[in-house]
Amino acid sequence: MERAQRILKKFSKILKEQGAGPLLTTFKGYVTYALYDRWKVRRLRKFPPRMVKNRILFETNDDFTDNCRALFDYMVANGYNKKYELVWLVHEPEKYKKYQAENVKFVRNFKKNTTIRRAAAYRYALTSAFIFYTQAFNWIGMARKGQTFVNLWHGCGYKANKNNRKVFFDYCLVPGDVFIETKKEFFGCSSRKLLALGYPRYDQMMKGSDAARAYKEKLLKAADSDRLILWMPTYRHASSERLNEETLNNEFNIPILDDKERLLAFNNFCRDNHVLVVIKKHYLQIPYDFGENVLTNIVYLENQDLEDNGLQLYEFINCSDALISDYSSVAIDYLLLNRPIGFTLDDYDAYTESRGWVFEDPLEYMPGEHIYNVQQFEQFVLDVKNGKDDYENQRKAILAKTHNVTDNYCKRVLDYFKITV
Repeated sequence: MERAQRILKKFSKILKEQGAGPLLTTFKGYVTYALYDRWKVRRLRKFPPRMVKNRILFETNDDFTDNCRALFDYMVANGYNKKYELVWLVHEPEKYKKYQAENVKFVRNFKKNTTIRRAAAYRYALTSAFIFYTQAFNWIGMARKGQTFVNLWHGCGYKANKNNRKVFFDYCLVPGDVFIETKKEFFGCSSRKLLALGYPRYDQMMKGSDAARAYKEKLLKAADSDRLILWMPTYRHASSERLNEETLNNEFNIPILDDKERLLAFNNFCRDNHVLVVIKKHYLQIPYDFGENVLTNIVYLENQDLEDNGLQLYEFINCSDALISDYSSVAIDYLLLNRPIGFTLDDYDAYTESRGWVFEDPLEYMPGEHIYNVQQFEQFVLDVKNGKDDYENQRKAILAKTHNVTDNYCKRVLDYFKITV
């Protein structure tokens, strides 16, 4: 009864927000699942097909991105696909035709316009020797002998676990040894499951790309700017209510710039100093609404913008001259680039009460300008413009604690699991 009410509520929402066409597609998805997929999934669980020893499965929260994408790209570029079958679970396989190669396959993960897994997703998950993912893979509900579940994860930062989330894996990557202890508590797992190998996407961040550099120049030219500062706030108001952090209650739901006057004044300050600030929205954050304000030197970037330009986020991160963050794991990642970092901390006390930290004193692990107000924010911008950097030695000291550095992260991960060409 409760499940039926949830489904009816969902149908009503789709009809109201999207119209009759998407509602019909969703209804069809539920019907075909009930008639076809459900019994197939049950049979697959009870009588799993033969394992395919050279099959490797990938899944990311946002299709074809992040650590899995970096690892996949490396494997194809270096001929691993001649030996292994590489399978992606995605929403729309037709979008990825240009990435087709020998032994590469894109499989539809969900029934259209639903969150219901297709029987095909279970079949590939149950027959793959290695499964790489970046969020969670709990939906599979079982593990077979001979399978290895590797959670490449999506970052190690400052924030404590919320709602005691449980994530299933055999192994999970962390950037360095200090995070073995923090993630052991975060996930409630043994330390042997945590591997300080670093993330595959670090290769993208360290190298960048010609496409990313061209996109940077395009943005700078449009804003008549010489420097690009990337601003990556963690989410406060999430698309999922259970993940919300009610620590910022201002007009724009973003740190420091908490009303129209401050937003416009900061934009004008950046314009006068020929600095462009690019805000990259966290994938969980509900869209920012800056109203009708005309902004010239504050650009709002979403995943779709990167996809439209054929870019991965960490390629673009390489192009930035400095980073502004707060409690996001990207600040830990950015240490590898040894460039200035500013930390917005106006809701630090509220966040301490709401979420808490994995470090006893997280501020010690924030080697950069600590920003509590607009004046300090503007000073950070000026320092970046003028090439002033007082925190290089601090960054290097924290880098040594947080990272196990190598010159090829993808290869190190594959070599660890004896996945060879």
